[in-house]
Amino acid sequence: MKEDLKDARILIVDDTLANIEVLENLLMMKGYTNVKSISDSTQAIATIFEFKPELILLDLMMPQVSGFDIMEILKKEADVFTLMRILVLTADITPESKKKALSGGASDFLTKPFDLTEVDLRIKNLLYTVYLMSQLTNQNLILEEKVKERTQELEKNLEAIELQNKALREISWIQSHVVRAPLARMMGAISLLEIKDDAGVTQEEIMEIVITSANEIDKTVREISAKSAQANI
Repeated sequence: MKEDLKDARILIVDDTLANIEVLENLLMMKGYTNVKSISDSTQAIATIFEFKPELILLDLMMPQVSGFDIMEILKKEADVFTLMRILVLTADITPESKKKALSGGASDFLTKPFDLTEVDLRIKNLLYTVYLMSQLTNQNLILEEKVKERTQELEKNLEAIELQNKALREISWIQSHVVRAPLARMMGAISLLEIKDDAGVTQEEIMEIVITSANEIDKTVREISAKSAQANI
């Protein structure tokens, strides 16, 4: 995790070159390897979109485009920079200034002149929150993918069950309608054999009815077996 923090993209935006030098030296000494600095605030937004920093050290009071202006623009792009944190650099520590910065999107404050120990700790804390949010986002993506896969699997199972139910309904209809007719004829023919007196039907005719009905039942049973195998029942 420490190595992940050291690789974080950090952007310094300050119109005072001396402040930039102090911050760059501190970050280099602490092992941060991906640091970019600009002193022209008019280039800040373009640089942010290109560099995609995870942490911005942002001076509030700059000519042409102030830190407040930059935060106002970034606030409209919140969906793009969900993991980015802003550490405000300011000599104005009044409650009004802090409230305005926080409502504008600032994550924390650094007062000028800098206390390097405080700078180091606040940078570490903010980068750690970025790391945790990144891990949480990745876990959520993994969870969403698993839920999607499970949902697709359930949909396939439901489709298979529906096919089985359809086959069972067809089999039930065959059993209740198709089988019943030849079975009734067969039973009627057998009843004729049991009649002692002349029923007006020869024994050969009765046997033909029985055999025909038996063949129909056999054919129907084979069809039921085929449907059962097809539906994996």
